[in-house]
Amino acid sequence: MNKRFVLSVLAASIGLAGCGSDDDSASRIVVEPAVDNCKDMDNLYFCDGFSTDNMATNWKVLAVEGANDGTAAGTFDIPANKGYLRYNAGGKGGEILLASDAAMADVPSGNYFVEAKIRPRQNSTTANKQIFLMGRYDSEGNWFGGGLNVQNSPSSTQVEAVISTDGSISRPVQSKRPIVLGTKNTDSETFEDGTWYVTRFEMIDNHLSVYLDGEFIGTTDSDKYQSTGKFGLFTNNRAFEIDYIKVGDPTIKPVQLTLDYMSTAWENAVAGGDPLVVNVTAVQSDGTTEDTYEVSSSDEDVVLANKVNGKVTIEPMAEGTAVITFTSGSDADLTKSIAVTVNRAFAMPTAEYGDLSSKLMPAIDSTEQFIDGQLSITFDDDITLGEIGEIRIYKNGTATDPVDTIKAMNEQNVLGYEGQDKRRVVNFNPLSVGDDGKTLKIALHDGVLDYGTSYYVVIGEGLVTGSKLNGNNFVGLGANSNWKFTTKSAPATGTDVTVGPTGQFASVQGALTYLMKNVDKNAAKTVTVQEGTYEGLLFLRKVNNVTIKGAGKDKTFIQYDNYETLNGGGGKSDIDGTGPQGGRAVFLVETVDNLVLEDLTLKNTHVRSNAYSNQAETIYFNSPYRLIAKNANFISEQDTLLLKGYTWFYNTLVAGNVDFIWGYSVASVFENSEIRTLGDSKSGVEVETSGGYVLQARTANEGDPGFVFINSKFTSGVGPVGNTVKDGSTYFARSSGKSSAYDNVVLINSQVGPHIADIGWAGKDVNGQPAPKPASATSGWREYASQDLTGNALDVTKRESGIVLSAEEAAPYLTRDKVFASYNDGSGWKPQP
Repeated sequence: MNKRFVLSVLAASIGLAGCGSDDDSASRIVVEPAVDNCKDMDNLYFCDGFSTDNMATNWKVLAVEGANDGTAAGTFDIPANKGYLRYNAGGKGGEILLASDAAMADVPSGNYFVEAKIRPRQNSTTANKQIFLMGRYDSEGNWFGGGLNVQNSPSSTQVEAVISTDGSISRPVQSKRPIVLGTKNTDSETFEDGTWYVTRFEMIDNHLSVYLDGEFIGTTDSDKYQSTGKFGLFTNNRAFEIDYIKVGDPTIKPVQLTLDYMSTAWENAVAGGDPLVVNVTAVQSDGTTEDTYEVSSSDEDVVLANKVNGKVTIEPMAEGTAVITFTSGSDADLTKSIAVTVNRAFAMPTAEYGDLSSKLMPAIDSTEQFIDGQLSITFDDDITLGEIGEIRIYKNGTATDPVDTIKAMNEQNVLGYEGQDKRRVVNFNPLSVGDDGKTLKIALHDGVLDYGTSYYVVIGEGLVTGSKLNGNNFVGLGANSNWKFTTKSAPATGTDVTVGPTGQFASVQGALTYLMKNVDKNAAKTVTVQEGTYEGLLFLRKVNNVTIKGAGKDKTFIQYDNYETLNGGGGKSDIDGTGPQGGRAVFLVETVDNLVLEDLTLKNTHVRSNAYSNQAETIYFNSPYRLIAKNANFISEQDTLLLKGYTWFYNTLVAGNVDFIWGYSVASVFENSEIRTLGDSKSGVEVETSGGYVLQARTANEGDPGFVFINSKFTSGVGPVGNTVKDGSTYFARSSGKSSAYDNVVLINSQVGPHIADIGWAGKDVNGQPAPKPASATSGWREYASQDLTGNALDVTKRESGIVLSAEEAAPYLTRDKVFASYNDGSGWKPQP
């Protein structure tokens, strides 16, 4: 039977979902599987290279429920002359392939590895995005597995070992690794970009281990499924190609080829500039013996690769692109590649534009400028930013070794001060265009300017294209423009500082860095932020008793567009400024006590889109201590607040969509506050959308209060692109499903809008959410004396998965003092308005 026909018939009922976007493929690596599929068959129990008509013989395509939203089911095919299996995701997924009896004929019971080459790909569906090799498949929903958790951003991807029990998947091994997605497939095209990853899952007795490209990632133990069960393939919502599905003896280890430079691209190279040094680990299949490897450049006129033992130096020679390929000596199919983009060497522009006194800020020859201020240049017409070019800042009187260099793309910033134990390292966008469309705004790297020093600014060719400056085509701004300025003298040491036009600092981070460096850790400190909008990411670490006070929540705005695809994860600081691991929050706070945020708006301006992973906190309070927010706004769309420790939000607005209050709080009180669900921008412009979920609690101890809402309102509002929220489409909370966490949320005397569903809480049967732990008077999902928005008692008879407290059961949660009673080993905390 024709294999293509078999696949199309058997796959008709399969549907998967996944979130994705069509990324620019310029930096993707094309790595084709070798023609020699399934070599060394004598050493394997089973191998399928998808180069012959073997699908019906080797595999059972499992019937998976299709999407219920009208989207197409997922489909398999084998592209002509390619020799690999392709899966295009559809609506909903799960267990999609299971080995046939014939495929299992030579596989011993229990101990074996499953290995495959997998090339993950973008697709337009939603929800989770996982590709797991299954082993010891017991029955539907019951199996071991290992493989890739492939989110849209390489900063969020992981290698995991998993245990599926009754369809609920736990992930005891999770290790971050950058995994790049190829572009999106269509029915009529076969894209050949993307990266192949050798993924291996092995089972030896009760030990379950997972590998990526031969690198041991992690192991866990489980006695759940012992000695029987087939191998197969599971995916949630991710399109991919797969080849070389192999099963073999797990005592024979995979050949390893790994690089300490984990990205598949190097885009900041400059011709004649600093090289990239890559350390290579190559190990033979015995798991210990050092292996050989080769390295080559696709264009040595552009990039040279020099190998000395386990170190490769990649030297950018000339403007252009080239691919550096590393190949294992023991397995020619095992390769790693880095796409290198080399930008032209900087040349000082010489063009003249006449009088620029009204075009440049800081003004030419100005004094008393902030060391943490921004630069700007205003053109005659709308700006188009280029992908090359750079801005350089020099000390006046010098023409070499700039104090700061800002490139057009792929920049990082380090927040904190040099010599600090840890600093926050982030990817950031230093260039932005003003509301007029003509003004280029330039953010310098933090900490590069000194007090009382003169500087001059130059702009290389290519940074701005197609624009005019004073009637002349812009081809860069050189030293002959005399864009010079002098910074302020150092401020007198003090505990109170001001940010704004008449203050000591232009940025909030400038003030925080000054306090962290110069003021006693426990002294009371105040940062007064004047009226205005302040763009930038923030970092505060190991400094107590800091108050950041604005001019009013409708007058002082601190904001930035930060999100999971730009900076993955909740975030943490790094030793010596390595990274970036600074996370997606606007404000990262670490090990700080008594931080007060008052009379201001903290906003993450990221707009949810199918093009990105959209988690985007305003603040990550990563501290076991105390945070106070009064008369403030916290606005984002997804994951607005990530909290630990003890936090109090009073007379404050928290707005978002999708788990926009979440975390590991011991006790977080929201009092006299508004919790506003926003219309979801991801659904399009000005449509009525689902409200998603307000909370996800991950409380560590069953008896800790968790998230408590006292005399607060749950409302809905218009999102950033004009979307509204459907009535009955929002749930108070969903569970994390983690066995180590509790779903502790309490509503006390709170008013609830019609956007909240009658059942209130998203239990196991809601949108496939995991089951919460059972609620009791002291843990889980609870409410007391809930009202509608007019103050009338609310009908809660249809509630599911949560409980309604009695007056006696609600007593420990009626006031902030009672909720915070455990603070400081039971001494308690009584914050005041």
